[in-house]
Amino acid sequence: MRGIRVKKAKSQWIPVFLVGIAILSCAQAGERTASRMADPAPFGPARRIGRIQDIRLTECSGLDASPDNPDLFWTVNDGGNGPYLYALGENGRNRGRVRVAGARNRDWEGLATFVHEGRSMILIADFGDNRERHDTHTLYVIEEPLLTGEKYPESATVKPAWRIRFSYPDENHDAEAVAVDSAGEKVLILTKRDAPPLLFEVDLKPVPADAPVTARKIAEVDRIPPPSLMDLAQAYGMVYSHPTGMDLSPDGRRAVVLTYKHAYLFSRGSEETWAAAFSRKPIQIPLPHPRDHTDLRQREAICFTSDGQALIVTSEGENAGMYRLDIP
Repeated sequence: MRGIRVKKAKSQWIPVFLVGIAILSCAQAGERTASRMADPAPFGPARRIGRIQDIRLTECSGLDASPDNPDLFWTVNDGGNGPYLYALGENGRNRGRVRVAGARNRDWEGLATFVHEGRSMILIADFGDNRERHDTHTLYVIEEPLLTGEKYPESATVKPAWRIRFSYPDENHDAEAVAVDSAGEKVLILTKRDAPPLLFEVDLKPVPADAPVTARKIAEVDRIPPPSLMDLAQAYGMVYSHPTGMDLSPDGRRAVVLTYKHAYLFSRGSEETWAAAFSRKPIQIPLPHPRDHTDLRQREAICFTSDGQALIVTSEGENAGMYRLDIP
């Protein structure tokens, strides 16, 4: 997403702003109390481990770890930047890029890696829709390109193994958060500008004749905290709770959702659905305030490391920081 755009039509938080300034001091005290009562963070503090070195990657809008290579991460630029997958080291070093032949980057806003029939795969979600004017969206599924050296050559190209065209069952939505449940063979899509955000799923399998499918709404994710009164007193504060990224842990038991302010961890039991998991209160994963870390100002990409023991977070913007949060 180029810059933060505020959506007014569906927001339930804007009226709070009208009273926010008047009771800001109360909000500050309340937030300090809530902080003392919060669940313990499942990950340690974010620490910068590097910066994105590829000068072409200025609008990083999705991130996930390679299932095969522990120091290889895949990401994409968002709309208008060409159909390229970018390869990074964990510290942000440039490991080349790969052109996706026959694909179009209308607004690539999400990416997920997974294993399918023993093969490492990458799903690219072309589903960004700031003005909610598109009736259909496309998910490209690609086999992870083989890396034989330190970097992919400039001539590297890959063709989609299949693609999934989908629409929503109710109305158009904007989304930036996607994950793949490979065991359940589902793609999870979390909308951005709805209040509360909506969780949809589509089948991961190829569709005959490339026919469009209809996503299924499975949950309203109403347990992500709305912007605080302190947030609303700041520029763009009303969008701090919008989901901008999502990933599932390698064991398929945890889901992390990124917002412009913090991240949130949802967990499920071995027999539970994701709809049940997302209906419960998540554990907050605190992130540095955007004003204090300008290289993490517009955070739109998060993922688990391939061993599930840490999170990697980055941002849109030139020379964006790569931050790591470890399990204590």
